[in-house]
Amino acid sequence: MNALRTFARFFFPLILIAALACVGAAAGDPAQTGDTGQKTVAAAPVADPGPTATAPQPSDPASPDPQSAAGQTADQKIQQLQQKVDQLDQKLKDVQHEQELKKVEDAAAAEKAKTAATVTADTSGFTIVSPHGNFLLKIGADLQVDNRTFFGQNSANPLDQMLLRRVRPTFSGTIYKYIDYFFRPDFGQGSTVIYDAYVELKYFDFAKVRAGKFKPPVSLERLQSDDDTSFIERGLPTMLAPSRDIGYQVGGDILPKHISYVVGAFNGVPDNGLSDASVSDHRDFAGRVFFNPLNPEIANLGFGIGASSGSVDAEALPSYKTFGQSSFFTFASGVTEGGHRTRLQPGLYYYMRGFGLLTEYGLTEEDLQKGTTRADIAFRAWQVAGSYILTGEKKSFTSPTPKHNFDPKNGGWGAWEVAIRTGEFSADRALFNYGFASSTVTPRLAHEVVGGVNWYLNRLFRISGDYGRTNFGGGATVAQGINRPVEKVLIFRFQINFI
Repeated sequence: MNALRTFARFFFPLILIAALACVGAAAGDPAQTGDTGQKTVAAAPVADPGPTATAPQPSDPASPDPQSAAGQTADQKIQQLQQKVDQLDQKLKDVQHEQELKKVEDAAAAEKAKTAATVTADTSGFTIVSPHGNFLLKIGADLQVDNRTFFGQNSANPLDQMLLRRVRPTFSGTIYKYIDYFFRPDFGQGSTVIYDAYVELKYFDFAKVRAGKFKPPVSLERLQSDDDTSFIERGLPTMLAPSRDIGYQVGGDILPKHISYVVGAFNGVPDNGLSDASVSDHRDFAGRVFFNPLNPEIANLGFGIGASSGSVDAEALPSYKTFGQSSFFTFASGVTEGGHRTRLQPGLYYYMRGFGLLTEYGLTEEDLQKGTTRADIAFRAWQVAGSYILTGEKKSFTSPTPKHNFDPKNGGWGAWEVAIRTGEFSADRALFNYGFASSTVTPRLAHEVVGGVNWYLNRLFRISGDYGRTNFGGGATVAQGINRPVEKVLIFRFQINFI
């Protein structure tokens, strides 16, 4: 633009001077040029007429002066050219002004981009990320609405009810790229509990350090998210593992994607329990090793073992529940925890195309005490669960993503899955022999069979229906039939989650 402006200022006047020179040459010699600009021939001299010659005629005042007309025409052209030069100069100034404004706006936008965060929303929640990725906040939620209906005249059955099983807002993210945090309370079932609250340093893939309240690395199914299980409620072996505990752990990949480990120290909680405080100065130590030997693109096989060991002094007694979430195990009055506890839980899963298999075994051995009597009592449980997705999606440890979201007008019906599970819980006979429980009140054995259907309308919303039947061995008087009445329950769940 500066070059164009320079050309307009210096070369246009030169062009004007050249044009004026040509016009002046044409208008300055009337003997050589006429009004038409053509050459004329000079007349031959004539004899003096003398006194009788005619007097010269005055010129016609109405006839125009050719030289004056040519001058006026040149002035007009100069004015027109000057006007064009002024207009072009003004346009150049306007363009330069617009360019300067744009530079200022671009600089302001670039400066703002350095400090402005990016906000996105997808199936994992609402995410806010700083420009350089040093800070991230993700907001999610988990809501489960259940309807439980019990069948039969079992007086031990809870009331039929609709309830908010889980109401869990989730806040997670990253600070300075290498430190993650996770916070999740639960407002379900009329109570407020902090389920997860921890930070994790993940600088090294082979040694990630986590501290806070979270799931200890013991049970395979417990480590699976509540939203990803194939059944509305977890199986019996999970009851023998801790739910949440406060502590710290170190874990990572020994062989990336194939072998992993976790070890940690925790306060210690009862089976299927959680706590926000330590009841003694003793600690629970837990660990887990897990193997994935196959290529997950072909078939996903995973197996491993988790364990924990520590003191149970001053801990509360465990509580064991059926598929319908009714407590079926009662300890005798005066029984307390006292001594040592060891947990062992091997588990396996296998997924291929739409088929899924999960099996787990749980063993807890702990010291119980009543008066001066102390004994080591074992509790055992196992389960085998299978599932199949009917609509062609791939089954995995997490929930499937439907090929076609629910949209009947466009032929989409989501994903459909069927599942079946069987499992058993048992307690040592010594539990009753030492008087820690009564066989007329507490069953020694519980066997369950559960069948279910899952409808994934999309990645975030799911409707499930499960029917569970639990038979008991013991838990009633002879007059009552020796065995606790069978529990039969139908549960429906409406679930939405984005985490």
